Amino acid sequence: MVDLEKLERICGAPGISSFEQEIGRILEEEYRELGLICQKDGLGSVIAVKCGDRPGPKMMIAAHMDEVGFMVEAIDENGFLKLRPVGSWWSHLVLGQWYTVVTRDNGRYPALMGSMATHGLPAEIRNKTVSMEDVYLDLGVENREEVLALGIAVGDMVVPWTHFEVMQNRKYVSCKAFDDRIGNYIMLEAAKRLRDAAHTPLYLANTVQEEPGLRGARTAVEWSHPDIAFAIDTTLAGDTPANQNICSLGKGVVLSMIDSNSIAPRKLVRYVEGICEKHQIAHQYAVFNKGGTDSGNIHKAFDGVLNMTLSIPIRYMHTNHSMIHTDDVEACIRLVCELVKDMSGEIFERLL
Repeated sequence: MVDLEKLERICGAPGISSFEQEIGRILEEEYRELGLICQKDGLGSVIAVKCGDRPGPKMMIAAHMDEVGFMVEAIDENGFLKLRPVGSWWSHLVLGQWYTVVTRDNGRYPALMGSMATHGLPAEIRNKTVSMEDVYLDLGVENREEVLALGIAVGDMVVPWTHFEVMQNRKYVSCKAFDDRIGNYIMLEAAKRLRDAAHTPLYLANTVQEEPGLRGARTAVEWSHPDIAFAIDTTLAGDTPANQNICSLGKGVVLSMIDSNSIAPRKLVRYVEGICEKHQIAHQYAVFNKGGTDSGNIHKAFDGVLNMTLSIPIRYMHTNHSMIHTDDVEACIRLVCELVKDMSGEIFERLL
């Protein structure tokens, strides 16, 4: 069963790319409570190691800690904040939404993304999206001096306002940052269930700076030097009137065949399918040539790392309020645990 209180804590922590320190501290605390050793690579990815001295191929599981957000670019004389997007946004979805400005001394201030008044808009403006260059944040102040008095400065982090909601069907949950805090949660829960198990060496890499270009994956894989690796991330659900594809909430963990920067090896896909079938783990597939995950840098490391992505379908990705299904989360946790327990030198050799 998904621990909703823990999930809310993990998703609620602010942490855009290069500002992952708070979520990193939370995850380190959780791993250490499980008796695991945690270390950081040079970029700040948090890597927990379990059964590191055991025989067998080294397996890395990766999920990124950073969320999409903004950085304060300028403060005008009237106290409005000009913003620079960090990660991929569609301006149509940010106007009128609440955000939190986080200062360098951890001050937190609510602000509203400003927008034009709808009344009297000419058709040529009403029928197009606003340029991201034109979005601004309204703190409800009179001038620049009031903003500076709050300790807000250029370079500060701006994140979506946290609103964790269990929906009418309680298996549906909405919050910010499921991309990819749900992956971090899955790794924690897998580590918890594997606590007393002996298995192949396992490296749980909670990576930084995935959204602007998979940067943390590159250093984390260098640090861990795994033989086999799985990235856990989210993928676009296509079960709403606005989005149509083969992935749906509630139908299980997604085996991602291809995206914009990686293709899963066929033998590895067949192996993971077999684990799902053996343990009756609900699963589905994604065959998308857009988007990308940490796999994009992991599989190209050294002389090549055997690698694929396991995904959680998500509605409304890269918005303030995305939605997931807890059955998919449970399926992914079970799959990760079975993959870790099943892996051996003999199996690894058959996958090459």
